[in-house]
Amino acid sequence: MDVPSRYSFISGCIFVARLLGYGICRVLNVRWPLTTSFVNRHLIYPHILPRNSFIGTATRFQVLIVSLYLVANTLIVVIGGPRAQMSSRASTMSIINLIPLLCGSRLSLVTKLAGISLRASIGSHQWFGRTAIAQMLLHTAISLTGSSPFTWTASNINGAVVSASGFIFLLSICIVRRVLYEWFLNSHLLLSVVVLIAIWRHISSKKPAELFLRIGMYLWTIVTTVHWILFAKRNFVFGRPFATAVAVRHYGKSNRLLVDPSHVLQVDITVPRPWRVEAGQSVFLSIPKLGIFTGLRGHPFTICWWERDRKGLTISLLVKPRAGFTAELDRHANRKLLAFIDGPYGVRYDFGQYGTVIMFATGIGIAGLIPYIKDLISGYNNCAVKTHRIRLVWEIKEQCQEDWVKHWMDELLASDTGYVQHPVSNA
Repeated sequence: MDVPSRYSFISGCIFVARLLGYGICRVLNVRWPLTTSFVNRHLIYPHILPRNSFIGTATRFQVLIVSLYLVANTLIVVIGGPRAQMSSRASTMSIINLIPLLCGSRLSLVTKLAGISLRASIGSHQWFGRTAIAQMLLHTAISLTGSSPFTWTASNINGAVVSASGFIFLLSICIVRRVLYEWFLNSHLLLSVVVLIAIWRHISSKKPAELFLRIGMYLWTIVTTVHWILFAKRNFVFGRPFATAVAVRHYGKSNRLLVDPSHVLQVDITVPRPWRVEAGQSVFLSIPKLGIFTGLRGHPFTICWWERDRKGLTISLLVKPRAGFTAELDRHANRKLLAFIDGPYGVRYDFGQYGTVIMFATGIGIAGLIPYIKDLISGYNNCAVKTHRIRLVWEIKEQCQEDWVKHWMDELLASDTGYVQHPVSNA
C-alpha cells in the first residue's frame, strides 16, 4: 500500500471514529460535565484571530485541525522520490481530497448524520477544495516543467482544463459567493461537473487515482440516493396535499406608507408529514413558481416558529428580502404557492442544563433565538430544564423592527408563567 492509500485509509478511520466520538462526547457531557467544560474553555471557544467576514472564525481547535491536515498533505506529497513521483503523489492526493467534496451538494445531510454543525462542515468543504486545487496545480506545474517533453494530448488537455478551472474558481469564490449567491450556486455545480468529467478522462486506466475517484462516485451515489428517499418521504404522503407556502409582509407601524419600507417576510408552510420540531432546525425551501434556476434549488432557512393543530404541522420562517430567491418570494407575497421542503437539518444545542441563559441578536438574527426561548419556557413550565432565567438582548436599527416578531413574543410572554424571560431591545 503506497503512502496516499495509507492516508486515505487513515482518513476513513478518523471519520468513523468521529461518528463514534459524537456519541461518546454526549455521554461525557452528561457524566463528566467538568471535563467537557475544560475542553470547551481552552480549546473550542478561544479565538486566535478576530472574526473576519471572509475567513469567519478561527478557534484554537480549528487552527489545530487545519494545521495537522495541511502538514500531513504536504509531507505526503513532498517527502520521498524524484519529481515524477512527487507529481504522481500530488495528483493522487488531489483525487483523495475530492472524495469528501463529492458530498458537497448534500452537506446538510452529512452534517446531520455525522452530528456536526453546518458551519464546521462548510469549513471542511472549503479546506478540502483549496487543498485539492493546490495539489492539482502542483501536479500541472511539475508536468509542464519536467525533463520529459510535454505533449498536448487529449488527456493532458483535460488535466490542464481541470487546473485552470480550479485556479479561476479559487480566485473568485469569496467575492462571487457574497455578491451573486444564486449565480455562485449554479456555476459551482456546473463547474464541478465539468471538472469531474475532465478528471475522469485524464486519469482513465491510471491506478490508484481511478480507484479513489470510483470510491468518491460510489459515495456520492449512496448519499444522493439516501437524500432523495428522505426528500420523497417528507413531501409525498398518500392522501394528503403537497406542502404550500404563504409569504406575508411584516411592516413596522411607522413604515407602512414608505415607498421602499424595511420589512421582512413571514413564510408559513403547511407540512404534509409532521415531525417533532426542535430549536436549531432548518429546512431547504423550494418553490417552482419562482423560476427554474431560482425556485427549484433549495434555499436554507431557520425554523423560527411552529404550531400544531388538527390540520397538522405549520412551520414559520422569517425571511429578509434581498435578491434572487428572496426577492422573487417577496414579489409573490400573499399567494399560496406549491412548495417542497428538504430537511429538517441542524444540530440542537441543549441550554436547559444552565440556570441562566443570555442570548444576543441583531436584526433578523432574532429568528434563530426564538425557538430556543420557546423550548426553554416550555421546559420550565414542565419542570424539564434547570433554566430559571433567560436574558435576551436584541439590537435593532429601528424601533419598528420589534413588530417583526411581536406576535410571537406576546405568545411567549403569555406562556411564561414563571417570568423566566427578560427581553431587552436596543434601537
